[in-house]
Amino acid sequence: MKRLLRIDASARTQGSISRSVADYFQVRWTESNPGGRVIVRDLARYPVPHLDAVTIAAFLAPPPPSGGPPPEGLVLSDALIDELSSADHVLISSPLYNLTLPSTLKAYFDHVIRNDRTFAQIEGRYVGLLSSKSASVVTTRGGVASPAAEDELQTRTLRAMLAFMGVTKVDVISLDGMSGDEASRSRRIACARAEIDHLFASPGEPVCLGPLTEDDRREIGGLRAAQAAAIQRGDAEAYAALCTDDIQLLIPGHDVVSGRERLLACEAELFRSASFASFRKTPERIERSGDLAVEVGRQEVAMRRGGTAGVFAARQKYTHVFRRTAQGWRFAVLMSNAIEQPPPARRRIVIADPGEIARFVAYLARPESIYINGVSLTVDGAFSA
Repeated sequence: MKRLLRIDASARTQGSISRSVADYFQVRWTESNPGGRVIVRDLARYPVPHLDAVTIAAFLAPPPPSGGPPPEGLVLSDALIDELSSADHVLISSPLYNLTLPSTLKAYFDHVIRNDRTFAQIEGRYVGLLSSKSASVVTTRGGVASPAAEDELQTRTLRAMLAFMGVTKVDVISLDGMSGDEASRSRRIACARAEIDHLFASPGEPVCLGPLTEDDRREIGGLRAAQAAAIQRGDAEAYAALCTDDIQLLIPGHDVVSGRERLLACEAELFRSASFASFRKTPERIERSGDLAVEVGRQEVAMRRGGTAGVFAARQKYTHVFRRTAQGWRFAVLMSNAIEQPPPARRRIVIADPGEIARFVAYLARPESIYINGVSLTVDGAFSA
C-alpha cells in the first residue's frame, strides 16, 4: 500500500492557498493510488517545538543500550522519522514568510535530519538514507519573485534539506502573485493545478491549462483522431468538415489558405499527388481561454507515395487553434512545419590501393552500401579524384 506524507506549514488553517493547492494534489494522488494511505502532519495545529538543549544533547549522546527506552529528547524525533521513513512520497505545502520557509517547518526538519537515521557519514562524506523517497513541494508567496529569485530562499533551502537526506527527486509547484487581483490569482492557481495534472498524467497526455472539461478533452481528442483518419484515407471533404468556415491553413510551400472551400481545394490537390500511410499526433499542451483552445505538439508522418519534405516530412511540430462552435469544437487554425534533421556526418576516406580505387569507381553509379578496407560507405554520386 502506497503512503503519502503530507506536511502543511501555513499558519492559516482557513483560506490558505498553499493548503488548497495541496488538497488538489492529494486528490490526484489518491486517484492514482487507489487504496493508498495519506498521513497528514499539520504544523499549525500541532507545531513541532524548536530544538532545545535536552534534544540536542540526546542527538549527540551515544545510542541507548539495545532494548532500552530512548532518551526523552529523542521520542518526538524518532516518531517523526518513523513517519517520514514509512512514506513513499512526501508532499510539503508552505508559504513564503520573510524570504524563506516558516519556522515551524524548519523546526520539523531540525528533528528529522539526524545522523544514522536519515543521513550517514561514509568514508568522509555525507550520504542520504532516504533515496527511495520522492517529494513534491507547493510554495506560495504574495508578491512576485525578482528576476534572479534572490529574494526566494525557501525552495533552495527545502531542496537542499531533502537532498541531504537522499530525496533528490523533487517536483516544485510554485505560485507567486497571490496578493494580486482575483482574476490573476485564479489564473495562477489554474496553472498550478495543470502542473499537478501533468505530474499524474499518463505518458503522452498533454498538459491542460484553463477551464478544459473532460468533455472538451474528449471532443478535441476526437477531432485529432478524425483528422488522422481523413488524411490517411485521402478524404478532403471529411477533413474540411472538421474545420470552421473561416479556417486558416499555414503549411510549408503554400501561401495562407483561408476559408473552408479553399482548404478543401488545397487538400484535394495534395491527396491527388501523395498518399499517407500513417499520421500520428502527440499533443504536448492545450490551453483554453473562452471559446478558443490552443494546442501545440509533434506529429509523425509516413508516406506511401509523395515527397519527404514540408508537409510530407517524417517529423513535424504543429500549433492548432480550436474554436467552440454551435456544432462543437472545430479546427480554426492549422499550422505545421518540419523538424529539421541535422545533415549526416561526412567522412573523408583516403584510398591508397589502386585496386580499391577501381572498385570504388565501379560502384559510383550504384546507390547502395559498399565496403572498402572494412569501412561501410553509401555512395551518393559525388566523387572526385
